[in-house]
Amino acid sequence: MRVKKSAVLLLCAALLPLSGCSRAEAALPYAHEIEDTVLMGALGVDLEKGAPGRVAVTVSSGGRSGAGDSPGQSPVVLSAQAETVSAACAEIQTFGSDFVFFGDVEHVLVGEEQALTGVMSLLGHMARDPELRLEARLWVIKDGRAGDILFDAASDGGAPDRLTALETDAELAASPAPRTAREVLSDLLDNGCALLPALERRPARTGDGAEGEYTVAGAGYAILRNGALAGWTGGEGALGADLLTGDAPGRILEFAAPSLAQTALRLTEVKTELTPSFTDGVLAGLAVTCRIEAQVAELRGADELSEEGRIWLEERLAQTGEAAIHTALDLAQTLDADYLHLGRKAALAAPWRKAELETQWKAGFAALPISLTVTGQVARM
Repeated sequence: MRVKKSAVLLLCAALLPLSGCSRAEAALPYAHEIEDTVLMGALGVDLEKGAPGRVAVTVSSGGRSGAGDSPGQSPVVLSAQAETVSAACAEIQTFGSDFVFFGDVEHVLVGEEQALTGVMSLLGHMARDPELRLEARLWVIKDGRAGDILFDAASDGGAPDRLTALETDAELAASPAPRTAREVLSDLLDNGCALLPALERRPARTGDGAEGEYTVAGAGYAILRNGALAGWTGGEGALGADLLTGDAPGRILEFAAPSLAQTALRLTEVKTELTPSFTDGVLAGLAVTCRIEAQVAELRGADELSEEGRIWLEERLAQTGEAAIHTALDLAQTLDADYLHLGRKAALAAPWRKAELETQWKAGFAALPISLTVTGQVARM
């Protein structure tokens, strides 16, 4: 690949051995002329088709605006296959005449087949790579490949912009809460389980703003167990997960009250408490108490909310939250995957029982009796 370097950079490189820099510092990437640099904003990792054990890495930049009257440039999408992500990224940097820079990657997508094999090696690569950052958002593609998402998005201004929009809209009901690679790695190191936002490729439809044949949308969450994809949760289960992890505030829930045509509630705060119980030193159960607070976002069919209507909404809010949390808890125990990290939270709630919880939680979680109490509060208008 032809890479232009300024005379100053060449001089700095020549003086580097005299500067006292360590070998690690010397291994950092050279600086490059900005006009000769393509800033990649999204990176996707899949299994290579027809080649078990090999990976396919796809990277995408956003659209680049032109200077003055010159036209802008379309997003750049590049792909390579290799035995490792490191080798594939290195090969991508040999493409074309511009320098491909990965330090601007804010979104990392993992295809479903790759997620089934595990994500720890990818996270390890991100932690060691001098350009990639663990602050990048991590997504899993449901029923699809990360590369397809990145190539499809090129006609809509590039995947980075679309993914950033999904992240910004995460408080809306249809969007999963974003997670950084660092947060996911921390969860996996805690107990091997994690909850990742899922995306799926959908045919474009009139009104969704897509310019190409397909668009990308939120699809609930992917559940990791032992560092690999173990299942999916969406709809009610995703709401339950958000309630238990504290990511629910901002969500809009709709209810049809008897005296109203339609009411929209915006969740404002969720307070959850966990209380483990023991019998003769043996973990015997877990009590989960959740209080969901909301305010009226919209009334249709009435000018104001009556006290009777408010009480009815509180009951429905509690029922909806209880059903959602039950779904999330049941799935966690069915998969024997504490992706909600209840064990860690229970230990924080009862630190004097931390030793017993740490030794008994993993073996007993799947069959642990869990009681649930949910209350709802709707603010008066």
